[in-house]
Amino acid sequence: MRLITRKVLRRLFWRSFYIQGSWNYQRMLNLGFCYCLLPLIKTLRLGEAERRAFLQRHLEFFNAHPYFASFALGAVARLEEQHKTEKWPSARPISVLKNRLCGPLGAIGDRLFWGNFRPLIAMIAIYLTFLFGIWGPVFMLVAYNIAHLYLRYYGVVRGYQLGFDIVRELSKRKYEKYIQAIGKVGAVACGMLIGFYEMAGVKRGDFLGPVLFAFTMAISFIFIRLRKPVLLPILLCIGLLITALVGIGRM
Repeated sequence: MRLITRKVLRRLFWRSFYIQGSWNYQRMLNLGFCYCLLPLIKTLRLGEAERRAFLQRHLEFFNAHPYFASFALGAVARLEEQHKTEKWPSARPISVLKNRLCGPLGAIGDRLFWGNFRPLIAMIAIYLTFLFGIWGPVFMLVAYNIAHLYLRYYGVVRGYQLGFDIVRELSKRKYEKYIQAIGKVGAVACGMLIGFYEMAGVKRGDFLGPVLFAFTMAISFIFIRLRKPVLLPILLCIGLLITALVGIGRM
């Protein structure tokens, strides 16, 4: 018997924007996660004792990427519904599932969004800003928010559809191909942006800065190939410092 409708799932989706509204060091996102699930108390018609137990288990520790946390919201909503309709003797499986989801939701979300997608969109936006002015920031706001809004809503719906099976949906292997693809596109975009910036300097008559930068990148590449990454940060810092000093001196 289904008690949770699409309307309720949409309420979870809208509330997910406040999941970081009361972040704390002890239990991370627990207050925000519990707030997102509050509509279920009325939907599932929980009694007084059931409400207390509901709040207690969802005020436990929970941490995840704020966008990917929507998968946990949907899955937990499905389990709470089953706990009510099927009269489970214990709600422990709900807490176990939440704990199991913390790691994958955090790791995949951080790598996909913070480590790859957001830098990619930012670099493309910078490049477009050079060419079209204000349309660069507009592109970043639109492109980034379309992706993250879709993921939030998809996560709630997909999590509710799968319930316990959401664990298989969030396997690292499934999302690795997206992470790798975005990373490669980001590397290409970074190279294009650097090339565009350096060519702009050449057109202004500034040849020394681009030469020093290219030299620094070449030496860094050699050390990477020699598997000596300890020296790479030092080289990059020295090269970029020289580039900056030269640029300041020519101002």
